Amino acid sequence: MILDSFIKRINFALMWTFGFFRFYWLLYVLRAPLKTYNLKDEGTAGVEYSKKYFKRYSPDARIFWPLFLLMSIPDINKKSLLILGPRYETELLIAKSLGFNSKGLKGLDTHSYSPLIDVGDMHKMSYDNEFFNNIICGWTLSYSTEPKKAAQEMSRVLAVGGYLIISMQKVNLNFDEKIDGVLHPKDRIQTLKQLDTLFSDLERVAGFEPEIVGESSHTLAAYKKKNIS
Repeated sequence: MILDSFIKRINFALMWTFGFFRFYWLLYVLRAPLKTYNLKDEGTAGVEYSKKYFKRYSPDARIFWPLFLLMSIPDINKKSLLILGPRYETELLIAKSLGFNSKGLKGLDTHSYSPLIDVGDMHKMSYDNEFFNNIICGWTLSYSTEPKKAAQEMSRVLAVGGYLIISMQKVNLNFDEKIDGVLHPKDRIQTLKQLDTLFSDLERVAGFEPEIVGESSHTLAAYKKKNIS
C-alpha cells in the first residue's frame, strides 16, 4: 500500500514536470501555432484575456483540486475523461498517470497549442450523448455568459453513473475587477447555490465553498448523473 502510494506520487510529479517542459518545447522551440476556435458569440467571455495570459505557465490550482476530488470518489470509472478549458496539457498527462485510459482522455478549449486538446466550445460540443464517464470543468464555467447552455451540454455528454467536477474562483462581489472581456463577479457563476440550480438534473455528492478572505476564494463541487428510469 505504501509502495503503491509512493509510485503514484512519483508518477504524478514526473507527469507535471513533463507537461511543464513539453509546454515550452512545443510553444517556444517548435513554434507550435496557437489554434483558436471561432466562437461566433457562443457564450464564452474573456477569450482574448485568456490568450494573453496563456503564455504564463500556472496550472496548479486548476489541475490539482478537481483531479484530487475526482480521485477521492470510490466508484469512478477511469475509462474516459473530458477536461474542459485545460489550457495546458498537464491535466491530461497527470490524469493518465493516475490511471485514466489514455484513449479516453480528451481536452476541449477555445484555443490550444496542443495536439492532445480539441479546439471548440463547451456550449456546443461535437461529442456524442453520454460519451464520457467523467468531466472536469476547472476555472471555466464562471466565464460563460450562457451557463445554462454550457451546463446542458455537460449533462448531455456525461454518461449515466458518471461524475462532473466543477471548480472556479469565487471573487468578492465588491471587488472592482476591470479586465476587458472578463465577467464582473456579480455576473459570474461562482457559488454552490448557483451550481445546484444549473445542474438540477444531477446529484451533488460533494461541495466546498470556503468563505472569501481578501479578494477571493474557490468553489469546488462534484455531481453524479443518476439513471432517471
